[in-house]
Amino acid sequence: MLSDLFFRLRSLFHRTVVEKELDEELRFHFEGQVEKHVQSGLTHEDAKRRARLEFGGLDQVKEECREARGVTFFETLFQDVRYGLRMLRKSPTFTAVAVLTLALGIGVNTAIFSVVDGVLLRPLPFRNASRLVDVTEYSPGKVDDTGVPYPDYLAWKQGATAFDETAAYFLIRASNDIVLGGPLSAERARYSTVSNSFFSILGVQPALGHGFSASDEIPGGAKVFLISDAVWHGAFGGDRHAVGRPYRLDGENYTLVGVMPAGFDFPKGCGVWIPVGTLGQFGLHDRISHPFHALGRLRLGVSLAQAEAEIEKIQKHLGEIYPNTDAGWQVRAQPLLDEITGNVRTSLFVLLGAVGFILLIACANVVNLMLARASAREREFAIRAALGAGRTRLLLQNLTETFLIVCISVVLAVALAKWGLALIVSLTSIHLPRMESFHLSIPVLTFLAAIAALTTTLVGLVPALQISPQAFQSGFSSGQRSGGIDPHGRQLRNVLVVCEVTLALVLLCGAGLMLRSFVQMNRVKPGFETEHLVSMKIALPGAAYPKAEQTSAFFDRLLERLQSLPGVKAAAATTALPFSGESDWGSFQIAGRATPDWAHVPAAEGRAISASYFQTLGIPLLRGREFSAEDLRNNNTLIINEAMAKKFFPGTNPIGQHLISIDERSNAREIVGVIGDVKSFGLAAESKPEMYTLYRGAWYMNFVLRTSQDPASVVSAAREQIAALDKEVPVYQAATMDQLLSNSIAPERFEMFLLALFAALALTLAAVGLYGVLSFTVSRRSREIGIRLALGAQRGQVFRLIAWQGMTLVIIGVALGLSASLVLTRLIESLLYGVCATDPLAFGGGALLLMSAGFVACYIPARRALRVDPMTALRCE
Repeated sequence: MLSDLFFRLRSLFHRTVVEKELDEELRFHFEGQVEKHVQSGLTHEDAKRRARLEFGGLDQVKEECREARGVTFFETLFQDVRYGLRMLRKSPTFTAVAVLTLALGIGVNTAIFSVVDGVLLRPLPFRNASRLVDVTEYSPGKVDDTGVPYPDYLAWKQGATAFDETAAYFLIRASNDIVLGGPLSAERARYSTVSNSFFSILGVQPALGHGFSASDEIPGGAKVFLISDAVWHGAFGGDRHAVGRPYRLDGENYTLVGVMPAGFDFPKGCGVWIPVGTLGQFGLHDRISHPFHALGRLRLGVSLAQAEAEIEKIQKHLGEIYPNTDAGWQVRAQPLLDEITGNVRTSLFVLLGAVGFILLIACANVVNLMLARASAREREFAIRAALGAGRTRLLLQNLTETFLIVCISVVLAVALAKWGLALIVSLTSIHLPRMESFHLSIPVLTFLAAIAALTTTLVGLVPALQISPQAFQSGFSSGQRSGGIDPHGRQLRNVLVVCEVTLALVLLCGAGLMLRSFVQMNRVKPGFETEHLVSMKIALPGAAYPKAEQTSAFFDRLLERLQSLPGVKAAAATTALPFSGESDWGSFQIAGRATPDWAHVPAAEGRAISASYFQTLGIPLLRGREFSAEDLRNNNTLIINEAMAKKFFPGTNPIGQHLISIDERSNAREIVGVIGDVKSFGLAAESKPEMYTLYRGAWYMNFVLRTSQDPASVVSAAREQIAALDKEVPVYQAATMDQLLSNSIAPERFEMFLLALFAALALTLAAVGLYGVLSFTVSRRSREIGIRLALGAQRGQVFRLIAWQGMTLVIIGVALGLSASLVLTRLIESLLYGVCATDPLAFGGGALLLMSAGFVACYIPARRALRVDPMTALRCE
């Protein structure tokens, strides 16, 4: 049955081809008759009219052929696909190399575009996400970026007309942790304090229960809370009856009123939401602290700049009314997407450009392979041209074969993209936002289809355009080996190799710059000894420890127990660890100096520590002394870092000076020492002014232990000591200082690793492309080389002839690549640390590496040319 169907289809195809040939023949005679009548003196229109009368059956034949052409197209396509698969199967090496090359190029592009789409292009899962704006405050010269006091938010809410709706929320920080006593277990969760309009402006409602009401914003209102879907399944076991019952939050009773839907994660990492009314009168009227971010949805027709200008005007008015707290603060408004994604935009677009270069190099490689293969199939093309195949027919056949290669490559590319996404997630588990959006979505698959179509066009069309049936027929009839491929084919192959080398060198120079930058960053001293340091964090519930004396006494007892543990050399405590991202700035006044206006009051980062902190971490004391037992009793001293001494006490000795904290309204504290700078906010960040005081009244604390044995066993012993003091106090965020340091440079390591990986891939593809072109050249010139050797040419001369041909292309590509790198590497200047965008060592190293790889790629074909037998070549002649 199948064979009968095959013969029927074959007969139909044959009949269609015959009808088409008849149609072409009739057309030829028709046009000949028209030309004959024109030469006899008739006008062109009269000549066509007379020819139609003479060929009355032409229209009928044309119509029959036109009806058959639909079948012809599909039959022709079917034959081309079958023939293409057979030809690919007959050339397994060519097929494997082409498929793998394109799969690499398409796969890495798909993986990186998936990340770009998930982080930057895909809209946030909120209502009218494109119109959501995040508003914060900053103080020029003092505080780069911080939150908003709740009273300022209320003033913007009442006075601004640029927004349809506004809301306020706590931005999640390391100190935003709360102990949640669920029915199954007590666990630590991140929390955010939000206004009742927070969920409304985002267009998200609880999946279970209800949200906050207007009464929850009243100070002293009902103590209620919402939880995330993850917390609901973790601490509550997914119990639907948990809503409406009271639970313990930091030792106080709160009623669970709702569960947010799965996937809702804003602010990032938040597991518990509580209303602003729980802050009380002081929290809601506090103009000194800046814990909130403001959200606004722009009205239709209102631009971001207009909204920012309106809020800035309100803020200036607040500065006039409340000069002690609001003067000097300015407003920064940005799309909510920019607030969430941070500063990863430049890095991702650089990586997207890098994989674009890889795809171009891969396409150039396969184009060269197709050109070489077309040369090897000259006789086949000549026979097909002699049998009547036109240029279009040969072009379509070539495109069909290319399409088959690309289809197979796409299947492999999808697998590579999935593996690449898993690798990227493992590399960026710390700093890259919106990782839950990294998957092969519809936009990503559309992108994949687009680059597959582009690749098919580039790889299939360029070699096919070199095909000349006339040249094939001429070469076939004369018996020559050459012909069929355009004389410019050789120049095209050389141009493609030069382009590959140029693009590869740009990536090598970029990777060299990133590597040099990463090395320079790792040479920066953090300001203390990170080895054998382990840290852990605890927070005391406010209900169980309501007074400052109670929290201080607990931490003092715990510190004594930790210092006596086996394997612990020293122990200390601090409210903010280096590299943790924790920040607590405060304003102060220098005693004895004229009081500045409130817009220019100095500010510095504040750290509350134990007396043993500097010795435990190995922070050097530069001047003065450390804290003493007398300081523990009076708590009226402080120690500053060198950056603060240089900024606020230039040319003078800060020891003995007194600072008055404006935020705490405390008495003057005497500066008793100056320590070395610590890179608290990252190795690449400039050290900020910092002041250290002895902890008293803090409700959370980071404990740091310097050990002489395995940190894991020390942490386990420390947990036992904490449980012995209070089993309701959990230990969390346990990590070595080396881990915190490694996490702080994770973005730079991610960028450097991927760019170096892409540069290595580009170098390999460029070297393979050069090798392929020279190998093809040697195979085509084997007779010429044999004759040269037979006529007395030295083998060294032949070697230099082939090698120099390839190295000439490499040198041209290197020259062009260095020129392009001087321009393009400036795009990554903002990602570099301690290295110029035109660093000669990075450029020279990249050029040297590429020329070395190019020489190896030239050496192998040149050595193969020396194995040509002159006698064999002479027999052929």
